[in-house]
Amino acid sequence: MTGLALLFPITLSVMAALFVAPIAPKIAETYGPTGLYTPDELGRYIGWIITVPSLCVALFSIPAGWLGDKVGRYRLLVVSMAIYVVVGVMPYFLTDLGHILWSRIAVGVVEAMLMTLSTTLIADFFKGQARNRWLAAQTGTASTFAIAAILVAGLVGAARWQNVFLLYLVPVVFLVLVLRFAWEPEESEHLANRDRQGRWSDIPWGPMGLICVITLFGSVMFYTVQIKLPDAFKDLGVVLPGGGYDAARGGMMTAVASLFVPVGTLCFFYLSPRLSLKAMFLVEFALLGTGFLLMSVLRDPWMFTLAAGLDQIGAGMLLPTLLTWAVAQLPFEVRGRGTGIWNAVFALGQFVCNNLAMPFIMGFTGGILPSLGVLGWMCLAAAAIALVAPLRTPAPLAT
Repeated sequence: MTGLALLFPITLSVMAALFVAPIAPKIAETYGPTGLYTPDELGRYIGWIITVPSLCVALFSIPAGWLGDKVGRYRLLVVSMAIYVVVGVMPYFLTDLGHILWSRIAVGVVEAMLMTLSTTLIADFFKGQARNRWLAAQTGTASTFAIAAILVAGLVGAARWQNVFLLYLVPVVFLVLVLRFAWEPEESEHLANRDRQGRWSDIPWGPMGLICVITLFGSVMFYTVQIKLPDAFKDLGVVLPGGGYDAARGGMMTAVASLFVPVGTLCFFYLSPRLSLKAMFLVEFALLGTGFLLMSVLRDPWMFTLAAGLDQIGAGMLLPTLLTWAVAQLPFEVRGRGTGIWNAVFALGQFVCNNLAMPFIMGFTGGILPSLGVLGWMCLAAAAIALVAPLRTPAPLAT
């Protein structure tokens, strides 16, 4: 039950973007005719409202880990979950996009705490293969929750997009589970009484640097499907009879594609004890690349969805591979900071995807669909690099 209780806080990280992405066209349809914002301003506001929580995670995950190492990970997790509920619901009562954006910034800061501390506590409570399984289960749980988030957000937001933010009351249940089944690790109490606590120099910067580079690339690939599918479906004709994006149908198709992420996690469970790290990366990036290339040429919405599902199998394998590889490097004293670094880089990938990488690529290709083909070739190149790179799986630390 402790493991299960600590899986749920990580699901809150997917709520920030995936609750809002399916209703983004609805927000544009609401504020566009008012004349309060120019089309460019409206596009920027909506883009920031979707992605600014991940930017905040990128900025604040490392301070969150440092603070957890210093004062206790469990205590901060409980406080953060309570604050998350309050700031998450706020946009339901707000009408100004600027005010909504500020509430989303608050969501992102607290989300940095949730992601970093829950992952660190799993690494604290479990060792060896059990730790790897629970960390991998985080990916599967988050992606499964993402399926429900996308589908429910599309349905709830179809009538009134503000209703989506009432879904932020759900984490109250998760908070109760954490209060009942988790606690502060004994090592935290001992560490607080030591003259010398963990130092930044105790982090293995060489291995972590390589892990972070691959994580940033993998995160951009993962979030492209999670965030950009509504735009792709709109180009594929998923619209209402009277015009305008069909959020319910598009949300359902995006949810079906996301269903394949836990399939990838199950593949990780089976393959990771049997394959080398190099072989895992080869399979994962090959699946990502093949999926993107198929998405770039298929024009039937459901065939496109299945191609996105193939892509997401690769993502479901890649994320736990990277996370378990990173955590295996970290001793207890700096585990919060090291986990914060990994979370920061992974979250930065969402921001880079929506605000830098995809706009840059689309500027050359002229649209979302041909841009997916470019990503496909990039992933196949990464698979080729994995084939020749001198990678090896490190032995997990005992602490």
